[in-house]
Amino acid sequence: MSKERRTGLRILVGAASFADAVAGVRIVQKLPSSFCAGLGGLLVEELDILAACEIPDRRIVLSSGKTASAPNLSQLRTLLNADARAFRRLLAQASGPGATQWAFMQDKGELVRTALQAAAGWDVLVLGYRQTSKVLGKVILLQKSGPPSENVQEAFSRLSHRLAGEPIVFSIKENGDEAVSAQTSKTIQFKTLDDALRVLARTNAQAVVVDFARGPIHNQNDLLRLLEAARCPVFVFDASNPSSVLENSMQIPPQ
Repeated sequence: MSKERRTGLRILVGAASFADAVAGVRIVQKLPSSFCAGLGGLLVEELDILAACEIPDRRIVLSSGKTASAPNLSQLRTLLNADARAFRRLLAQASGPGATQWAFMQDKGELVRTALQAAAGWDVLVLGYRQTSKVLGKVILLQKSGPPSENVQEAFSRLSHRLAGEPIVFSIKENGDEAVSAQTSKTIQFKTLDDALRVLARTNAQAVVVDFARGPIHNQNDLLRLLEAARCPVFVFDASNPSSVLENSMQIPPQ
């Protein structure tokens, strides 16, 4: 029998807005309490959006399809401050009194790059993405055709069960990979990552699990493409980057 993990995993949820953060945190909340030993939140102020707000007479497309005037920089700052307060409250609620420890931080930059830097010291990075479909989506494991790590397989199984989503493995065959082992979930074989992402973009998914160390996602550009194709929270294992220097921005609530 494999060793039982006693301490759980430290999970960081990165998002560019509170709405995206909610989608990530809500899924983490559905996991057993023993699965999460620490919960963090990272709110990223995306520089492209900040720059766009300085352009006069700029208009944006709302989720309803209507257009409206884009907020100016002052209005955007007010919205971001409100998102930060709401994100902190959400983390505190998700952790519960005297239970999982939580931390919150803010930074500026591009979401995926900044989140990967902030993931140093965390076991799992969850990239939040607001979900618009009310129909329960599938839970996808994106991997090379070799067997996944124990942590990744456990997370995939637990997410599929807790989210009541059909588990599907997107397996990419690479030279030297082992044959696909027998699995209880449906497995779809692809020749390339591009092929898998094209199918994923047409799939109603509610969560995607990937191992950054084992592939097929190997860099931030791959991860950005994955997030854009998935349009749902993405769980990234082994995303830790030793060069991260965001420790000074972390805010840990008093015990």
